[in-house]
Amino acid sequence: MDSLKSSLKKALESELTNIPKPFRYGPVIHQTIKCFLYTMVKEADLWPVPDFKPPRMSDGFLDLIGVDSGDKVKCAFAICPLVELKAVKSLEALDVKEKWIITFSTLDKKVKESTFFLKPGIEHLHLEQK
Repeated sequence: MDSLKSSLKKALESELTNIPKPFRYGPVIHQTIKCFLYTMVKEADLWPVPDFKPPRMSDGFLDLIGVDSGDKVKCAFAICPLVELKAVKSLEALDVKEKWIITFSTLDKKVKESTFFLKPGIEHLHLEQK
């Protein structure tokens, strides 16, 4: 898992540096990460489903899930500047081994503080921006 995490971190951070500086802000970063993950999930022979609303969740949603040919969810991703309780609850609503929260805020201290919300079984990947 650590090698996957470090290679994913490296690939995503490289992708973010390709965004021209004037356009490198919240929504653009968020959608760039989602597009990258969409391609990655598709290359893993899973069907990427963006903006998935977990069952029994009134206001939460996940940015992307990967579904196999048997309609079983294999991975789930939440993308946000900081770890958000809503994202953690949305991930907890699914019975999936691969659960990821990807954060991208430049406020490292805030990101570290927000990891308080994380639960066991959820991988956190913080992307540093240069």
